Amino acid sequence: MTIRKITSDEIVVDYLTGQIMGKLSEGLKVLWLVSGGSAVTIAAAVSQKLRGNDLTNLTVTLTDERFGPVGHKDSNWQQLHLANFHLPGATMVPVLHGHSLAETTSEFANNLQRFCQGASYCIGFFGMGPDGHTAGILPGSSAVTSAEWAASYHAPGFTRVTMTPLAIAALKEAVVYAMGKSKQAALEGLLQDINFDKEPAQALKQVTKLTIFNDQIGDNE
Repeated sequence: MTIRKITSDEIVVDYLTGQIMGKLSEGLKVLWLVSGGSAVTIAAAVSQKLRGNDLTNLTVTLTDERFGPVGHKDSNWQQLHLANFHLPGATMVPVLHGHSLAETTSEFANNLQRFCQGASYCIGFFGMGPDGHTAGILPGSSAVTSAEWAASYHAPGFTRVTMTPLAIAALKEAVVYAMGKSKQAALEGLLQDINFDKEPAQALKQVTKLTIFNDQIGDNE
């Protein structure tokens, strides 16, 4: 685990762009999992830098989604779309297709497993909440202990469809973007061994290459 304290989002944008383009330039198939929330603006900036390159071997889907009709205002995919997250040539795979919650969850799980196992490099871009949640895995939720690649459950505010700790463990690399004073306690929690149920972001420590960009702890860049 590498913790990098930053003063500019451009550091994150350049890092992600470099990691993805580096693997693509080697002729590798890359799966990029993208989050919503505060990570949207970073992902959109990365997509702008990637455009114009050969993205044939790039597949993009979400780490999690808020269930509802296709294009609903709280959808992570819709928010990425509105932020001009656009990658011509890449395979773009939304989570919502107008199916039932059970069908959507099963399809998402199958896609995560199929794409990750079919790619040479799977990289996930995650946010983290003040409560230590990541993707759509809230503390104490059924997603924490799910034995599937994706889980869904009803939570305050949204019905969530999310990848699980099992799916996170299959990644080659995870990049976390966690800015703001409210994230400091959760970030410091990652330096300890805490049960997934209390701090789901602990699941990210299963990934061999984990980089955490933040503005609270670590050495300044």
